[in-house]
Amino acid sequence: MNRLAAALADRYRVERELGAGGMATVYLAHDLKHDRAVAIKLLHPDLGAALGSDRFLIEFRWLQPLLFELASTRRTPSLPPSCYE
Repeated sequence: MNRLAAALADRYRVERELGAGGMATVYLAHDLKHDRAVAIKLLHPDLGAALGSDRFLIEFRWLQPLLFELASTRRTPSLPPSCYE
Protein backbone atom coordinates (compact mmCIF):
# COMPACT_ATOMS: atom_id res chain seq x y z
CA MET A 1 0.00 0.00 0.00
CA ASN A 2 2.92 2.38 0.62
CA ARG A 3 3.93 2.28 -3.04
CA LEU A 4 0.37 3.00 -4.14
CA ALA A 5 0.00 5.85 -1.62
CA ALA A 6 3.30 7.39 -2.72
CA ALA A 7 2.46 7.14 -6.42
CA LEU A 8 -0.92 8.82 -5.96
CA ALA A 9 -0.02 11.28 -3.17
CA ASP A 10 -0.45 14.35 -5.38
CA ARG A 11 -4.10 13.51 -5.99
CA TYR A 12 -5.32 11.01 -3.36
CA ARG A 13 -4.76 10.13 0.27
CA VAL A 14 -4.95 6.33 0.37
CA GLU A 15 -6.58 5.44 3.68
CA ARG A 16 -6.96 1.66 3.85
CA GLU A 17 -7.65 -1.55 2.01
CA LEU A 18 -11.35 -2.22 1.52
CA GLY A 19 -11.05 -5.73 0.17
CA ALA A 20 -9.17 -8.12 -2.05
CA GLY A 21 -10.24 -10.87 -4.38
CA GLY A 22 -8.87 -13.10 -7.07
CA MET A 23 -8.35 -10.25 -9.52
CA ALA A 24 -7.66 -7.07 -7.58
CA THR A 25 -7.36 -5.16 -4.34
CA VAL A 26 -9.60 -2.17 -3.68
CA TYR A 27 -8.52 0.73 -1.49
CA LEU A 28 -10.46 3.53 0.13
CA ALA A 29 -8.92 6.89 -0.68
CA HIS A 30 -9.77 10.56 -0.40
CA ASP A 31 -9.77 12.62 -3.61
CA LEU A 32 -7.93 15.77 -2.57
CA LYS A 33 -9.13 17.85 -5.52
CA HIS A 34 -12.84 17.04 -5.18
CA ASP A 35 -12.86 16.46 -1.40
CA ARG A 36 -14.65 13.11 -1.57
CA ALA A 37 -14.17 9.45 -0.84
CA VAL A 38 -13.22 7.24 -3.79
CA ALA A 39 -12.30 3.62 -4.38
CA ILE A 40 -9.09 2.74 -6.19
CA LYS A 41 -8.90 -0.69 -7.80
CA LEU A 42 -5.46 -2.19 -8.37
CA LEU A 43 -5.30 -5.40 -10.39
CA HIS A 44 -2.89 -8.02 -9.09
CA PRO A 45 0.39 -7.61 -11.04
CA ASP A 46 0.38 -11.11 -12.55
CA LEU A 47 -3.20 -10.72 -13.73
CA GLY A 48 -2.59 -7.21 -15.03
CA ALA A 49 0.35 -8.49 -17.06
CA ALA A 50 -1.67 -11.41 -18.45
CA LEU A 51 -4.82 -9.44 -19.29
CA GLY A 52 -3.27 -6.09 -20.12
CA SER A 53 -4.90 -2.76 -19.44
CA ASP A 54 -7.61 -3.23 -22.11
CA ARG A 55 -9.65 -5.56 -19.92
CA PHE A 56 -9.52 -3.11 -17.03
CA LEU A 57 -10.55 -0.16 -19.21
CA ILE A 58 -13.49 -2.11 -20.65
CA GLU A 59 -14.73 -2.81 -17.12
CA PHE A 60 -14.17 0.81 -16.11
CA ARG A 61 -16.09 2.19 -19.08
CA TRP A 62 -18.96 -0.24 -18.49
CA LEU A 63 -19.28 0.58 -14.78
CA GLN A 64 -18.65 4.31 -14.96
CA PRO A 65 -22.11 5.46 -16.06
CA LEU A 66 -23.80 3.08 -13.63
CA LEU A 67 -21.89 3.83 -10.46
CA PHE A 68 -20.17 7.19 -10.38
CA GLU A 69 -19.36 10.43 -12.10
CA LEU A 70 -16.07 10.24 -13.97
CA ALA A 71 -13.62 12.56 -12.28
CA SER A 72 -10.42 11.44 -13.95
CA THR A 73 -8.78 8.58 -15.73
CA ARG A 74 -5.07 8.73 -16.00
CA ARG A 75 -2.31 6.21 -16.28
CA THR A 76 0.05 6.37 -13.32
CA PRO A 77 3.55 5.68 -14.73
CA SER A 78 5.12 4.58 -11.43
CA LEU A 79 2.58 1.77 -11.02
CA PRO A 80 1.88 -1.30 -13.16
CA PRO A 81 -0.17 -0.79 -16.35
CA SER A 82 -3.12 -2.35 -14.54
CA CYS A 83 -3.54 0.60 -12.18
CA TYR A 84 -5.71 3.50 -13.18
CA GLU A 85 -7.21 6.12 -10.99
